[in-house]
Amino acid sequence: MKVEKGDLILATNGESTTTCIVLSAKCMYEYNERDSFYYTYCLETGLYGLVYSQEILSVVSESFAPDFEFDSQIFDTNYDFYETLLDTYSYWPY
Repeated sequence: MKVEKGDLILATNGESTTTCIVLSAKCMYEYNERDSFYYTYCLETGLYGLVYSQEILSVVSESFAPDFEFDSQIFDTNYDFYETLLDTYSYWPY
């Protein structure tokens, strides 16, 4: 099953089933397809979280909310802070 950013999915944790909006592309750990996951927003609880691929039951609606806006430091692409740390605290013996 192909899941894309913005899709509305049904996901289960084994006890309950919820509807979630997918907010990120598929993330994989060391190219392990079984452990791939998505960052999502749960409509029932209003919480953000991770949903693993094996927890997805079905795609309810494709492109349900493709422009869903959210603020998260996880996906912040401003690396100025890290660049400053590297310049300030890195040691080059040469």
